[in-house]
Parts: sequence; C-alpha cells; structure tokens
Amino acid sequence: YRGCISWGWFYPYHYGPLISDLTDLPNVFKKIKFDIGAPLKPFEQLMGCLPPASASIVPKPYRKLMCSSDSPIIHFYPEKFEVDMNGKKNPWEGVNILPFIDITLLKNTMASMCPDNLLTVDERRRNSRGKVFCYMYDAACNETVPSFNRDIGIRDLHKCNSRIDVLDEPSTEPTSSFKPTLIEGTRIPYPGFPSLNVLPMKSAELKPIGVNCFGTSSKYPTTILSLQTLPQLPGAEQLADNILGKSLYINWPMMHEAKVVAVSDEKCIVRSVKRKKKLKMHSAKDAQKWVEESELMSEIYEKGDGQPGSGGVDIGNVQIRLKLVSLQGMKVSATSGSSKKVFGTEEADVPLQMVLWQSPAPDPRFEERGPMTLKDRFPSKSQVVLTKGKYRGCTGSILGVVDEKVGVKVQILPPEPPFGLAIARTVQESFISTNDAAKVLKMKQTVFAKITGSVFFQPGNYDLGLNLKYKKDFCVLGYTRRRYKHGKKNEGAPKKAWGRKDTVLVVGNQRNEESSASDKNMVWEYTPKAVRLVAAFRQKFPKFFAAISKNPDSYRYEANILGSKGLDEMKQIREWLNNIETAKMPRTPCSTDEMPHAAIAAVQRAADVRVAENEKEGVVKHANLKIPSSALYLEGSTLPTDVLHHADGESPELGDRVVNLCANGLSFGARGTVVGIHEESTGCVEVVMDKEFIGGSTLQGSCSNFRGKLCLWNHLLKVNASDSMDIVDQMIPVGSGKSAIDNILGVSKEDEVEKEDEKKKSAEKKEIKQSNKIALDENKNAWKQPSPMKSRGGKQGAWREAAGPSEKGLGFKGAGRGGKTGLHSWRRMLASNGPTGLPKTENASFEKTNTADSAAGLKAILGVKNEAPKQPTGDA
Repeated sequence: YRGCISWGWFYPYHYGPLISDLTDLPNVFKKIKFDIGAPLKPFEQLMGCLPPASASIVPKPYRKLMCSSDSPIIHFYPEKFEVDMNGKKNPWEGVNILPFIDITLLKNTMASMCPDNLLTVDERRRNSRGKVFCYMYDAACNETVPSFNRDIGIRDLHKCNSRIDVLDEPSTEPTSSFKPTLIEGTRIPYPGFPSLNVLPMKSAELKPIGVNCFGTSSKYPTTILSLQTLPQLPGAEQLADNILGKSLYINWPMMHEAKVVAVSDEKCIVRSVKRKKKLKMHSAKDAQKWVEESELMSEIYEKGDGQPGSGGVDIGNVQIRLKLVSLQGMKVSATSGSSKKVFGTEEADVPLQMVLWQSPAPDPRFEERGPMTLKDRFPSKSQVVLTKGKYRGCTGSILGVVDEKVGVKVQILPPEPPFGLAIARTVQESFISTNDAAKVLKMKQTVFAKITGSVFFQPGNYDLGLNLKYKKDFCVLGYTRRRYKHGKKNEGAPKKAWGRKDTVLVVGNQRNEESSASDKNMVWEYTPKAVRLVAAFRQKFPKFFAAISKNPDSYRYEANILGSKGLDEMKQIREWLNNIETAKMPRTPCSTDEMPHAAIAAVQRAADVRVAENEKEGVVKHANLKIPSSALYLEGSTLPTDVLHHADGESPELGDRVVNLCANGLSFGARGTVVGIHEESTGCVEVVMDKEFIGGSTLQGSCSNFRGKLCLWNHLLKVNASDSMDIVDQMIPVGSGKSAIDNILGVSKEDEVEKEDEKKKSAEKKEIKQSNKIALDENKNAWKQPSPMKSRGGKQGAWREAAGPSEKGLGFKGAGRGGKTGLHSWRRMLASNGPTGLPKTENASFEKTNTADSAAGLKAILGVKNEAPKQPTGDA
C-alpha cells in the first residue's frame, strides 16, 4: 500500500469495463494524471452516499438538504430511479442508475447552508480527520483494556498483549501518474497464489460461446484461453510405469499437489493397487462412455458447469486422463515429531493437459521433515493438554525433559461425571408422525403437511404456511425433524470413523452427496409444540383451513378462495405468522442433531455448578509428572496446513465433554459440552463452553450469549471416560419421563415421600373445601338437584376417557406414558400451553419438571457435595 493516489477521482460509469476494453494499457496509463486532493470529512461522505430515507443518521442541520424540495442538491437524492436488472433475477443484483455526486457543489452547499457552528461540539469532533492507528501484538504489553460497552456484556480485557502505533500517511506527489508496478522482491508465481501462465497458452480470443459460471449462459462474448495442442501420446498402459504414484500438480490456476492412482485412455485403465500395476481393458460400452465423458470434460472446461471459476479454457482433445488424490495437509507424528504428507481418498478425474509435472512455486509449508528432539518439541514453560491416561483433558506446563519423557506440572481436576450425556439421554423431545398429528387435530393428512410447510397465495406471492419444514431439507428444532421410517439409516452397521471425508477438493472431484429430500424412506415428525401451533392457527383462521382443505394438493392459491375480502384476510394471516415464535427461529438442516433448548439450559447450569466447585480453594491439585510425548498436545503446534484426526476415529455424541486443542477463538484447554452435531461431511459440532469468552455466540438463540461456538470436531479432545455410558445407564433408566428426570437431578426417595404427603394433604384440603362448598350450595338452593349427567364428584374425566377413540398406535414415541394411548393423554399434552395461546418460548412445566434448577439435584449428579464443614481433601 502506497497511499491514496487521488482523493477526488472516481470511476464515472455505472458498469465495469469488459476485459476486451482493457487494451493498449501502457499508453493509457501514460495519459492518466491524478491530483491528490484531500479526503472528504465524515459527514460529507455520509451526505454523498446515504438515501433520503436515512436522513436521521446525519446531524439535524444537514437533513433539510436531503429532504427539502428547495435544497440546491435535492437532485442527488431521487425518490424514484431506474434499476437495470441486466438479465438478473433478484432486485439486489440490479444496477441502480443514480446520479453521480458533484463533490464541489456538495461541499459548497454544506458550507454555506449548514456551517460547522450549527453542529454540537461532539459532532464537530466526529467530523474531523483523525489519526491512523496500527494495532500489533507485543508480548511486552500486559495492560487491562476497559470495556467499551458493558451494557451488552463486553467485559474488561485483562492482560492485553497488543500495542498501538500511529501510522503516517504515505507521501504522494501532487500530480503523479499511476504506475501499476509490483513491489521489488515480489515472486511470481508465489506459493499458494493463482497464476494463469503456469500452463502453456497458445492464444486468447473473444468468443460468443455462452459461458455458464453462475447457473445461466452468458449473452456476451467471453475471452477464451487456448492451451498448446498436445502431440500424439503413447497409450495409458505405456505411460503408467512413469506416472503411477507420482506427485503432480493440478487444480489450475491454483496448482495443488496430488498423487496419481490411475491412468486411463479409450482402451483401458491402469490402476495402482498395493503398489502393483493392475490393468483393466475397456469393453465396447466402457470405451464409448470414456469418449463421451472426455468430450463433456472438454466442454465444461470451455463453457463452464454453472460454478464460479469454471469455463474459459479450450483444452483441445483429451487423449489421456489421470485419477489423482489431492494433498490434504501434513500429519505430525505424536511420537517423533516428524511430519509427512497426507493424501485424500476421493479421486479427481483430470485430463493430462491440465497437469503440471513439477511445482511452479514450491511451497515450504508442505515439505516433510524428520524426527525432532523432545527439547525442541516441548520448550520449557509452554502449555500442553494431556491426551491420554488418567488425566486426559487436564492442562499443564512444561518443566523440561526427564528420562526420555516430558516433565509436566499438571493441573489435576476432580473426576468429572458424564453430566452432559446424562442430560442428553434424559431431556428429549417427543415426536409424532404426520399421520398421527393429523388424527389428533381431526384434519386431513395432506392439509396438515401443507400447513406446516409453504402455502403460496396470489396476488403478491404470499407464503401463508408455518414453514416448520422448509424446502424439504430444513426443519425448526423443537418443532419438526426428518427421520427414516424404520429407525436410523444403516442402523446396526459397524460404526465408522466420523468426519474422515476429504476436506480439500479440487477441480475433477465429483462428490455425490446423498439427497435426503429424494429419499422415499424419510418421514416428517412433529412435537406437541408443533401440533399446538397448528391448532392455534386453525382456531384463529378457520376459513383459511377450510379453503385449503378443498384442494390441499395445489401449489398456488388465489385470494378469492378466502372470500370477498381475501386480500385483507391474507394480510391478517401474514401479520399473525410474523408474530409467532417460530417466525424468527432459524431453519436448520435436517441432518443436524441438536439438544432441546431445555437440555442446553440444563447443561449450562450443570457447567456453572462444576466451575464454581472447581474454583474453590484446594479443589484443583497440582502434580509434577513424567509423561510420554505421545500423550501430550502442545499449544499452537497445529498449523493451518496440518491435518488433525482423532486417533481412534471417535464420533461425537450429544452431551460429550470436550477440551479445546486448536479451535479458533477459544482459549487453550477450555472445556465445553457438545450440544449439536452437523452433517458428517462438514466435520462440525456446536459446543456450549463452561465459561463465557469473547467471540462466543448464542448458537442462534440456543444458549446464553458468549457461551456458544461452532467448532471442527477434529480440533477438540473428547474427555468422556470409557465407561461413561455405563455410568449413565446406572444413573438413568432407559427411556425418558419423570423417573429419569428425578434420577438425573438427584431426587431421593425421601423427597418423593415428602412430595406425595404434601400432595395428599393438599388434595384433602381441596376435597374438604369442595364438600363445604357443595353443602353450602345444597342448603342455599335445596330445591335444585344436580343433573346426573353433570356430576360434581370429579368422575367426569374418567367417563369421557371411556368414550375416547379406539385407534391403536396413536401417541408420541417415547413420551413416557408406559405405552398408553388415548384422547385424554393427547388433550393433556396439547393443552399444556392453553388451547388458544401461541407457543411460548419455553414450556414452563417442562422446565420445572425436566430441568428444574434444583441445586441439590445438580450437585448430586455432578459429584459436588452440599456445603458442609471443610475437611482435608485427598489427591485427585
């Protein structure tokens, strides 16, 4: 950066130049002269870019210049203007044809009609040019930076290792010509940066071929680069000996290293299998397929495949194709410290002419190295996390190398019970199928399915559906989910390593993602909250449901089916939908598995209790231990180019306790609990940390602010004990329900007896009051006799239950009712928030029952004793 060449110059067109316009550039640059000028003041900048609707942002004296009809610059702020869509679909993709700002007129008008003396002292300060600050890391700095806004939860920043330097603006001559030259010492090509000229180019010409790099073919000519034509090459069988197993460079223009695993031509394919060459001749059908694929490949390189970056290269005829696995990164040995290259498993199919035989710019980040000494690997006073053994997950400080092992001062935490797994097992949502939900509400299954999705109405293209399921692949957590009809996919199959797919893909990779939307074995399921929401919707707008019921399979509906005032009815429905709870809730991929909000709240409270206990004096111990290097993870030892996998391919589970190794934004060794698991191909999990941290989020409203974090699973260390699930099984019975909740919260039998006694006493008092009231009514109105059909004896509910539906199999799965079904149970669940009320943020009764913040209960499961006379604690 060499400073601004001109503060007053701007590009005076609404459209960028085509590459065909950029000709004879050296002579063009010689003619261009710039005046340095001076930068605009902050308020002048705002007046030059804000629309009149945003006039409230600028100080009051300036607002009339943007809104008053007699303003000399009112033409800068048109209320109506042309938007050139230029073939685009969405409004934000169009080009706004707005007038260019005359800076001289703007500045003169502001100075004459709104002088600085009309501004407040603070506004004048804000409107002045300040200094340019540069923030740099400095270990010598160790100051406390006060919070800039405590009202939003930002805390003071203690031990801030950064300093502030004032930068001087680069000096620029008043009338200098722009010289686009590279800084001295610049390397081209540079490792990791793209370069077009690393492949031999024959020509570049403008062709109207309809390049498609954004989903549609271009209507304009495109500059096409043509590669040098290859001579006639030997066949794949002859080339295989010199190519198989070699490291070549693909993914032009980035040029990424990859290893050849197969060579093919029209006649055969030669593959490397366990370091041996295996030849397979093509059948007539396979040979024809190879030719067709090669022709398609040439066409995609030239015309694109709808993806940005594709198209624009004429590669000519394809004679030889290579199958390669791309370099994923470097793997560092935990035992010796040596590093070696790790190649992927997903093959890329690349034509030979798009391959380089040697790197145009060798990258030192991907050079293998030999073993390192323990002293070099583990410098004194550096921080580590123990990855194996009794103290797995504990942090420590390096003391030195002792007897071929590493001396570490370990911070020993008390053993931690698997409270995350226990909560995940206990606090679960109950779900019902579409068919059962429709039966409960006595409506057609197709109507229920339509209402919970999208319902489009014209005119206006109103979407009047609840959108609890969105585009078939997105759901609302706590309301809907998508599952296989008969349990999980491949249930009972051996568990594979999680997240082992290639993370680095190149041109030529074809990953066939499984589409859950097209899987006929998938079904939608709903929680009681979703059923209650549909019931409230129907009660609020019965005409709307009646209209949909007449033709539930239609894609679009007209407003007139809602009556003569259909447009007004549509607006009322849309306003109601905008104000329900789910309107602002995120739509989550159906592949995501996440704890209910109540369970996440319980995890947070449990972590708070655990942290508070560990912060007490004497709870956390320290010990000097000799530990093998293979059981240590050094802080900062994982580079961006390194590949980090769990050694035993551990898969994440909801409730897993984890320790941070190298996740960005988290302190080293910070602990948390897995509350969400995303699609395996992403390799990501959502974690609620035990403590707040700068940069933490709410995980889209799931947890408290500054506690949530989206992390790569491979950047975390799972610290559950090997027998964690056995402990959970002993602590909590299989299934869910009141008994499980009581177990996790540590409710004792004595507490149960006391509760039962209180319930009996309360019932007796209520019965006495009711009897007295009945007796009083009978004495007062002796001539009135209660009808036998309206009994006051409290037996009416049982009588209604006997008249309930006789269908079998109706009911929520795992609802904890001992297999019972019936109308009474449904009504009890659906009426828990009231028959006409909207769904609440949290089910209050569920909160009180399932995740009641009983201090004694949480402490019981966390292994924390209630306050008692302090006694000496032993070693952890």
